Amino acid sequence: MNSLAQLLEIASRIDHLGNCAEWIARETCHTDNSVSQTGTLISVLAEDLRDKITNLVQELEQAGALDGTH
Repeated sequence: MNSLAQLLEIASRIDHLGNCAEWIARETCHTDNSVSQTGTLISVLAEDLRDKITNLVQELEQAGALDGTH
């Protein structure tokens, strides 16, 4: 599996995690506030992780580390 395929798989898993966490937060907001807040926290962390990975990939591309020139 090449680097791009691995990055796409990671992005897909992060998206799935964030979507599941948002669903949990919505479904439990009236029944269990602590679970709802945890779901919200997980979705925020997933978004933050996605942003950090995107920035890292951009830095590596600029450095030439992902295109095989380095």
